[in-house]
Amino acid sequence: MEKNLIVAIVLSVAVLVLYNIFVLNRQIIPPRVQETSPWLEEERPPEVGEMPGTGQMLVEERAPSVRGAEEFTLENNQLRIVVTSQGGRIKSWYEKKSKRELIKEGTSTLDLYLSLPEGRKIDLNKTVFKPKLEEEGRKITFSWQSEEGLRVVKSLEIFPSGYQGLITLELGNLPLGGEYSLFWQKATGREGEGGEELAFSNGIFQQGLKEGVSRAYGREIEWMGIRAKKYLIILASLGAPRGGVFQDTLWGFRDSRPRSQWIVYAGPQSYSELRLVNSRIRETTGQDYQLTGAMKLGVFGYLSVGLQRTLIFFYEHTGNYGLAIIFLTLIIQGIMLPLTFKQYESMQKMSVIQPEVQAVQKKFKQNPKAMQIEMMKVYKKHKVNPMGGCLPMLLPFPVIIVLYRSLLDFNFSENPSFLWIKDLGQPNIPLLLALGALMFLQQRISQRARPAAGQQEGMAKMMQFFPIFIIVILWSLPSGVMLYWFTSTLVSLLQNVLIARKRTALQVKR
Repeated sequence: MEKNLIVAIVLSVAVLVLYNIFVLNRQIIPPRVQETSPWLEEERPPEVGEMPGTGQMLVEERAPSVRGAEEFTLENNQLRIVVTSQGGRIKSWYEKKSKRELIKEGTSTLDLYLSLPEGRKIDLNKTVFKPKLEEEGRKITFSWQSEEGLRVVKSLEIFPSGYQGLITLELGNLPLGGEYSLFWQKATGREGEGGEELAFSNGIFQQGLKEGVSRAYGREIEWMGIRAKKYLIILASLGAPRGGVFQDTLWGFRDSRPRSQWIVYAGPQSYSELRLVNSRIRETTGQDYQLTGAMKLGVFGYLSVGLQRTLIFFYEHTGNYGLAIIFLTLIIQGIMLPLTFKQYESMQKMSVIQPEVQAVQKKFKQNPKAMQIEMMKVYKKHKVNPMGGCLPMLLPFPVIIVLYRSLLDFNFSENPSFLWIKDLGQPNIPLLLALGALMFLQQRISQRARPAAGQQEGMAKMMQFFPIFIIVILWSLPSGVMLYWFTSTLVSLLQNVLIARKRTALQVKR
């Protein structure tokens, strides 16, 4: 097999191997999860001062002091969330795939404050709520009732897949004129770094580093958030709250509805994930919150989003993500077809002039400079570009890598099954074995079409083990990626057969 083909294959495999080793399998110690903690270390109560987002004084009034609290774990395919009955707060929001913690270690978030008539303020973050775990470990409900009959129910539910949760607040016997505040801390990530403030108000998207955001919003605010590095934290109101605020250390909403619901998204800047969250919100409220606009994209990011939108387009017309992947792969292969034919044409020409090239190499073996000059004369005589077979292979690499990455992060939960595959987001061994067999067949056909000799014969024998190597590095990848690779390999095999039939027409003019 030709050297430039070997180089291209080795480069592509190297990219995948390095990505799997240093990104997918990066070892990061996950946060310590404690199911129950009878006695939490007493934290110093907050000083009397200004209540976040109100401008009024916070009077130290709260339910019984913290003597004990319990911790619970909510878990789905992407998240592991640790919540505590102390304030019904979140202590850990851990992404399994990227092995990233989004809450500063040693802190909690999802703060809840009550503002009652006559200037009374209650900080519920020190209050021990009564917990109730539901929905097979995906929902936790915390409840508390004061001696005066004020009742607070605070629940968090996560979906079977995705990076979002549904927060429900119910306040019974809230006095007329009373309100509450729901806040998230600005300290994001394990180290507590900050982020760029985001807001969506009156259908207009605002960014802290561009248009700027307001310190306070009224009922027109729909969602607020923080964008840090490659991830987002968004809190969206499913209704009309009283307002929202950005403070130095906190950001969030103020409301007075007896029952309110909020979507919290904390995860990667993923178009497919944010699109699904936005769809759920639109089904509930009838409004488009344009959550995908919260992403900050580079050149490859726009290309990835473009490919995902094309995939979604095919899905909307076929009703199946498996068929959508196949059609998207065919489109990509069709665009690259001219480059493929150019590559094989150049390789065929190089094969034809090999005897003359080898004669020059033998004649000027002791004089490399003269050999180079004579070789260029041979190439010019036959109008052959020695890089013509390699460049067409390298040019599609960015598209192939971005397409691979787009499918790797895609959320297929809308309709995950295809043929015998139950979930395109999970590995599938039968499909992987079929891919290995197809690649082996492709190698055999390619070798028959271009018989190898000498050093190339050794390379050809080595490449027979390439399908086994691919199976080893792809066994843990989602079957959606494998389906793309299977379709791409099948198309390449058919191209090899077609080119082999036409190779006699690609003779070099002597």
